[in-house]
Amino acid sequence: MDLTAKIGKNVIIEEYTKVGKHASIGDNCKIHRNIFIDDKVMIGNNVKIQDNVMIPHGVRLEDGVFVGPSVAFTNDKYPRAITPDGCLKTSNDWKVSETIVKKGASIGANATIVCGVTIGEWAMVGAGAVVTKDVGDYELVVG
Repeated sequence: MDLTAKIGKNVIIEEYTKVGKHASIGDNCKIHRNIFIDDKVMIGNNVKIQDNVMIPHGVRLEDGVFVGPSVAFTNDKYPRAITPDGCLKTSNDWKVSETIVKKGASIGANATIVCGVTIGEWAMVGAGAVVTKDVGDYELVVG
């Protein structure tokens, strides 16, 4: 865990989890095993994140969010390893699109959340779903 990360009270962070620079995790969160929380990620209070999840820069999880095992978040709509001239891309070459998961929302196991979307309050994303558009408050999406 990076020393610049802000960790709230009563937070459980299990083994093999990395918390990046200036990340923020609220109070009473349960962060399971093998999680990657990138630099500047913001996580609210009472959030539960299951095993094997990567949360890249640009993602914000509000209070009470549940993230199931092996959920995949993206943060660049057009990712490439190299620039047009063949050089390896650096962090300056990425165009990060913000993703927001609102209060009380739940994301099922193995779902993929494509960057630039908002998942509304108390929405439910079914296991294995691929989310490419905004999800409204209290909406259920699958597939």
